[in-house]
Amino acid sequence: KATVSVLYWWVAMSEAVLKECEGKLASLKELYSGDGVPAKPDECKKLIRDLKLLFIEFPSFLSPTAKTSTRSKEVAIVRETMEHAVLLAVATKNMDDFEKHFEILRVYYTDFPDEPKSERRLLILGLHLLRLLAVNKTRAYHMELERIAVTDQDNMYIKDVVQLERYNMEGSYHKMLQARSKVPSSHYVPLMEMLLETVRREVFRCAMGAYESLSVDGARRLLMFENNDDLKKFIQAEKEARGEEMQGWDLVGEEYTFVHQTSREGTLLPFMTIINDNLKYSNELQRIV
Repeated sequence: KATVSVLYWWVAMSEAVLKECEGKLASLKELYSGDGVPAKPDECKKLIRDLKLLFIEFPSFLSPTAKTSTRSKEVAIVRETMEHAVLLAVATKNMDDFEKHFEILRVYYTDFPDEPKSERRLLILGLHLLRLLAVNKTRAYHMELERIAVTDQDNMYIKDVVQLERYNMEGSYHKMLQARSKVPSSHYVPLMEMLLETVRREVFRCAMGAYESLSVDGARRLLMFENNDDLKKFIQAEKEARGEEMQGWDLVGEEYTFVHQTSREGTLLPFMTIINDNLKYSNELQRIV
């Protein structure tokens, strides 16, 4: 009897908590505009924080396999809250929050196969892939892509990110720039901006070893800027961020110049010295053996 009483109390408590969560989730959804972008980030964060504290009291949180009468509603509420948390992290470009909430969400996407799939699932998975590209985690991107079902990879949210990664690998940066205006969702825009910045920094770094000089117009096209003012601001910011180790990208007239060691003597390796040293090491090894 005591066990039954505790069970009834637990179910009654969970139903009360569930009702409170439903109200807070409704308030959270109202703060997102028609296209799903959070209008008041601070209020959204507070509601998400309050909801996460309430989730601890869910029976499904303490025992995911428990078949209670409120299990399906609990799973749906937690999942939808975490999805809104991920969208908030995208809008505010907070990648730490994105990763934290996505890992919680991953559990609710994979560990509850008997529950209906979320309508936002592929959107969130696409944003996750794009985030990995934006923070230059290419290896993790490919690992995550392999975890997505082949049938889901034909979805526009996944397919568009895969195409972006191919453009990046090919060096087709102008196509990446064009893709910014053709994203499948407005949620992709902040991450696209981050990805373009990542690519710019990588191109900026590689250009120092690939060119002896580069015209201003050529640099603008290479770094995907629409005007020279934005180009100059970017180069100045990068030079300041890199400090004393930064060499190159000096503006001389209408060209950017790069520091290279042009002396042939300076670039040749001392082969005879290396050979002699290796012979000495070999003789020493033979003597030891």
